Amino acid sequence: MRLLPCLALALLIEASALRAARQEPATTAPQPARAAWVSELYANHPSARLVDLVIPGTHDSGSHAITPSSPLAPGAPELYAKLQQVTAMWAKTQDRTLEEQLFDGIRYLDLRVAIHEQQLVLVHSLVSCGLAEALAGVQRFARAHPREPVLLDLQAMPHTGAHDELHALLQTILGEHLFTGPGPPSAWTLKKLWADDRAIIVLSTDARFAERESEYRSRMWIDSVWTNSRRVRTLRERLDSKLRSRDRECLQCAYLTFTPKLDTLITDQIDSARGLAAISEPLFGLPGEWIPRWLDEGLRPNIISVDFYDRTDLVEAAIDANRRLLAD
Repeated sequence: MRLLPCLALALLIEASALRAARQEPATTAPQPARAAWVSELYANHPSARLVDLVIPGTHDSGSHAITPSSPLAPGAPELYAKLQQVTAMWAKTQDRTLEEQLFDGIRYLDLRVAIHEQQLVLVHSLVSCGLAEALAGVQRFARAHPREPVLLDLQAMPHTGAHDELHALLQTILGEHLFTGPGPPSAWTLKKLWADDRAIIVLSTDARFAERESEYRSRMWIDSVWTNSRRVRTLRERLDSKLRSRDRECLQCAYLTFTPKLDTLITDQIDSARGLAAISEPLFGLPGEWIPRWLDEGLRPNIISVDFYDRTDLVEAAIDANRRLLAD
């Protein structure tokens, strides 16, 4: 009797894989207007602070290379290895590389770093790709657009024994682009970032690493808003509440995402087989609806982070919101 549910799950997974294979590949050609939108839009407003901008971001930005054959990430539940295909469908939250995301207009990247087989990698339950190759893409963007602010949020760090290697990698690849200005986020104006064409800001969840160099900052300066919900109404209510109480002197990242739970992946075979992309579809059109409504209500969103950004209207909505703020 147990064979039928397992067979049904296998068929649903296969159907989902076939649908994904039939999808047209996303174009890799960058859109110039998006690639330099901050420096172009704010060219005559250098005193603008990062805490006052509406910034489009991505959740688990480095998960784009995850596949069903990806190794288990360090610290991930062993059960994920037994449900490799299902795990991959939930662990992958983006389809495009960090470089492509930046050229598309994304300005906040959420990175989870770990050590796998003696190499620094990006992870989300499974191993995605090498950190060095991902940062090389960020470097290419920064050289092409040195005045575009980029927030690199290291939300997960490797063990302390790998911090020297991480520091060396950041300095070697991005050192010339890392912002060194002093002060809290409320002092980070575009003028200061543009002064030396150093517009990449690194935030770290590890306080000791953040104190290591002037180029690194602690995540204490960013309020991450997780709603832990799978319902659109609850998501909106909780985001509204946090926006109303926002400290405008700090950065705030509101995650316009659904939060799956481990028991869902195990017990709900239909949802498991559909994967995160399918479950997230009701959210894809919400940035263009919610961001202007927040502004109408006098609320000031800062960073808005989403899954599968290229299927949403986030970047356009964020650019429109910044135009509106400059016009007010």
